[in-house]
Amino acid sequence: MNKNKHTGKKRSFMRIPALVLALILPVIMVFSAALVIQAGIRIDSAEDLKTKDYFQTSAFADSFYSKISTILSGISAREILDKTSEDAYIDLGELYNGDSLSFKNTSGLAYSFNDLKEWSSQTIHSNDNWIVLGLTTPEGETKYMYYSDFKKALEDGTLQLNANSGALKYEGISQKDWTERILSSLSAEYADGGIQSQEPLKNITDKNGNVVYTDVADMLTPILEIPCAPEGYGSLLDYMNSTSSKTRNFKGNLADAFEQLDNARDLFSGWTDAAQTLDEYSSDNSNIHYAYTDNTSQKIFTNTDAAYTSDLTDISGFSDKKPYVFLSVNEAATDEKNARNGLMNLNLSAAANPSVGNWIDLLRNSTYDENCSFLAWIDDTSLPVQDSIKTDRQNFLTYRTLFIPAAVITVISFLLFIIDFIWLTVHTGRRNSDSGNTDTAQPELNFFDRIYTEAAAGLVCIPALGVLTAGLSMQASTYNLVSSLIILGITIFLITCLFWIGYLSLIRRIKARTLWKNSLLRKCLKLPRLCLCKAGKLIDFFSRNTISRIRMVVGLGVFLFLEFFFSALLAASDGWFLMFLLLFLLDLGALFCVYKIALGRELILDGLKRITDGELTYKIPEKELRGDQKAMAQYINRIGDGLDAAVEKSLKDERMKTELITNVSHDLKTPLTSIINYIDLLKRLNLKDPEALKYLEILDSKAHRLKSLTEDVVEASKASAGNLSLEMADLNFVEMLYQVMGEFEERMENRHLTLMTHLPDSPAMIYADGRRMWRILENLFGNILKYAMENTRVYAEVLLEKDQVIFTLKNISAQPLNIPAEELTERFIRGDVARNTEGSGLGLSIAQSLTQLQGGTFKLYLDGDLFKVCLSFPQKISHTALSTPEDLHSETPS
Repeated sequence: MNKNKHTGKKRSFMRIPALVLALILPVIMVFSAALVIQAGIRIDSAEDLKTKDYFQTSAFADSFYSKISTILSGISAREILDKTSEDAYIDLGELYNGDSLSFKNTSGLAYSFNDLKEWSSQTIHSNDNWIVLGLTTPEGETKYMYYSDFKKALEDGTLQLNANSGALKYEGISQKDWTERILSSLSAEYADGGIQSQEPLKNITDKNGNVVYTDVADMLTPILEIPCAPEGYGSLLDYMNSTSSKTRNFKGNLADAFEQLDNARDLFSGWTDAAQTLDEYSSDNSNIHYAYTDNTSQKIFTNTDAAYTSDLTDISGFSDKKPYVFLSVNEAATDEKNARNGLMNLNLSAAANPSVGNWIDLLRNSTYDENCSFLAWIDDTSLPVQDSIKTDRQNFLTYRTLFIPAAVITVISFLLFIIDFIWLTVHTGRRNSDSGNTDTAQPELNFFDRIYTEAAAGLVCIPALGVLTAGLSMQASTYNLVSSLIILGITIFLITCLFWIGYLSLIRRIKARTLWKNSLLRKCLKLPRLCLCKAGKLIDFFSRNTISRIRMVVGLGVFLFLEFFFSALLAASDGWFLMFLLLFLLDLGALFCVYKIALGRELILDGLKRITDGELTYKIPEKELRGDQKAMAQYINRIGDGLDAAVEKSLKDERMKTELITNVSHDLKTPLTSIINYIDLLKRLNLKDPEALKYLEILDSKAHRLKSLTEDVVEASKASAGNLSLEMADLNFVEMLYQVMGEFEERMENRHLTLMTHLPDSPAMIYADGRRMWRILENLFGNILKYAMENTRVYAEVLLEKDQVIFTLKNISAQPLNIPAEELTERFIRGDVARNTEGSGLGLSIAQSLTQLQGGTFKLYLDGDLFKVCLSFPQKISHTALSTPEDLHSETPS
């Protein structure tokens, strides 16, 4: 036993650090794992861990490659933007076909390079009302016109809409209103399928009456306003209208032309952004030095002031001991193998990642020059400029140092978490007092474990999702590293707390086998069974008193049918007043029936109440009831008759019993008196025989006890029947109590009983019979003398509370009180079952009856061996009704 207790305390002590570890380890594990992942991203490969020189790592090679790509794109963009020749064009056909830009007009649909360059630098203007209409010619070709031009042509009479013969007269609409209606449809872009599908349009003629178009439709709405036009045309629409789709070199339609024009503008925007990015790699902003030369035009782009030759083979201050790349591409380098001849030097790392081919392709794809050279190098490996290369090197050195320790911490924390996870899983739910037999031990469940399983899952998952969402949102809006880490740590800690609350509750539920028992899903699955049970009870309900149930259902069904029937007629009929009147009469009849049922129910409830209150002769009026209620009233009236007869018989038997006891007791008095007198005469004979004297004493004692018992029986019978005459008067209860205690003082001392009193100084006046009150107190104190345990205290207390005089008497019983308190007040009932005392069992019964006859209350309380009796009488003098602590004696032995 002691060993199990010690084991339980040890398990309880270990549970606290286990829970603390369970909350802390995930935070450590996530932070260290994040550091390992971040270091892996920065380091790029395991080979980088072997070297301390950042410039010999693949991470630097990738970064350097990316920055050279940006520089080459910027140089190429700046070369293109520097083109100012009048014959430079952007051909939309080349863009549509995906061909390389030749900067010449090859398809006939080309925009001036300078126009597009100027347009790309302007703010974009949008115009939702700039609608392009498609007009069908009699030959079936489509011509394009802006909505504003079409509207203007109709207003000045250049074009006219013609309706089918008689169509406008039939509709009763004028030519002007009809034209406005068509223009409104076109401006709202409701005519994608053509106006002829909506309006009675016959054709469209010019001012000479010649048919030029047969239909008009909405084609598209460009969102960009185009301030420039194709070479040789007034607008893009002029080009599309003046050329045939079969003969023009641009193979796309109007929508394709607008799309490619938008792409051309995006090209210029991209070139502008790339050229501006090149400024970030000036000698003051970057540690990278570069030089690019177009070997054909001898044009050079560089960010250094060093002297160099045109082929970049000799640059002052350049050292091949530092990181650099030198690329040269010409017409001879038609593939990667030949391009290697143009790679003069590539001093990056032995791994050659990116490969030589990647570098050659980079130079080819980043420039439109077919013969060029490019050199880029790190002039000062101490990286004096604070740029991204210097930041990357600092991060590389930091993460390289932290990678191994972080990986070790991650593995250790993960293993500790798994061990802690298993330990908590095994020991969760065990009580501290569990013995070694854990199979029969009931797991300890808390309040959270007793709620529904699905509700508990929601209380865990929903807050966890909210914490995760709030944490991610706060991290996204925080740019300070320290604040971001604090937010991450708090988020992980809170989610871990919620996880362990839910998981440990799940384990306790599984061990206690309440996971499915407390599930809402289980209750939902039990619903069909419950419905079947209810249906069975309903069938059983209708199987009993079937006629009454069928009558109720049929009546309700008829009422509902008539209600819906008249409601439907009221909605569908022209004679709505008659239908409304019938519906009103039907509802009025239903209301009258419900009123009669409610009235009968109230009569029955009133009758039941009056009968239960003792009015047994009351009869429920049956004339006002009908059906089942009338039958119910008849049954209740018969029950009242039976109860009245039973009460009358009981009273008669009680009177006969009382008369019998009184007569028998009276008949016993005469011979008992003679016996007592003759015993008294024998005592006067001066008998000398000790045995005779002993027997004489026994006879005297038993005779007086029999006389007392006879008197008690008579008095108990009269008191219970209320046949005693009372002489009521005002008396001081405290004064009478002092007298009774004085009379019993010597006998209580002989029994070694100490009387403790708590009585008020002021009089406690009551209205009672003095002789009967004396008998009550005498019986109570006599009961204490007979049954109280010796060498104990007896407490007597009088309180004046709320116009009541309350007397309490308490003592400890010598014998176990193994019967209810209510039975002690019955006749011939005593607390000692063995009946080894001389009590008659009538004392408390007489005291209770006499108390009730005088308008008081008599209550008994048993608490183990504690016996407590409480008397309460109305106080005669109202101004002394409330007692205070100053009015009471201190508890001292009397």
